[in-house]
Amino acid sequence: MNANVVLCAMALLIAVLICGCTTAESQQTTAVADEIPDLVGNWSGTMAGYEYGEGYTDYAGYTMTLSITEQHDRIFSGEITYTNESGSLVQEATPCAGAIGRDGTTLTMIEPGEGYSTGSLIGSDEMELIYANGNEPIEIAIDSLKRS
Repeated sequence: MNANVVLCAMALLIAVLICGCTTAESQQTTAVADEIPDLVGNWSGTMAGYEYGEGYTDYAGYTMTLSITEQHDRIFSGEITYTNESGSLVQEATPCAGAIGRDGTTLTMIEPGEGYSTGSLIGSDEMELIYANGNEPIEIAIDSLKRS
């Protein structure tokens, strides 16, 4: 009978180890990126998108500029402008604010009365944002920006 108890205890111990019940919480899920990227500066680039009722567009001749003027830890703020091929403003500057995800690459931004953007840093001087607006007419765009 003693051998059965030992065998049972060993089987239980092996089952616990296999299930991972004794492993410590992964540091990867709780850690913040070692270095928070500095996003302050001007980021400019192209856009491609879709607007209901208008269709698909590459916004030919237009440039989007994201000017990040302030950053505190993982929170940043600034404004967005759009210019045409001659460099003239297409609309007034729109204020924006955003956050850098815990991983140091994921981005989330919001604009007042507009939609929001999610995206990621591709490198220290390049980002891609995906803008979504559920107001009428719905629209979505991919913004490819580089720091200038």
